Amino acid sequence: MDAVKGSKGLSVQSNNGGRLWEVQLAGPDGTERLLEVDDSGKVSGVKDTGQGEKARVMGISKDARLSFDDAAAKVSSAVPEGRITHMSLDRYGDDTLVWDADVLTSEGVWRLVKVDARTGAVTKNG
Repeated sequence: MDAVKGSKGLSVQSNNGGRLWEVQLAGPDGTERLLEVDDSGKVSGVKDTGQGEKARVMGISKDARLSFDDAAAKVSSAVPEGRITHMSLDRYGDDTLVWDADVLTSEGVWRLVKVDARTGAVTKNG
């Protein structure tokens, strides 16, 4: 998030076995930015994803009381030996705002963990 000052994390996704990460951020003005980050933490590119989604992005980033880092900590507590491979902030039709995470356990099992972005409660772990 240092690459886009004042931004909030919206999603991360592991690619190439964790050697490359796709990171989606919400800039302070609501502009979505997509970054490619290598496994050393070096940002290799920043792209604006367009102006059409500003209102949606501002809405979800403003309504989420739980930050990306706090949500990742909740997911890690729910699956202590797991590795997050994808996590994103999503709003569902009933106005539920959640952090959805795909986690690979130490036994090689995929688990879906959902964390309420307003309360911090783990609502799904399985």
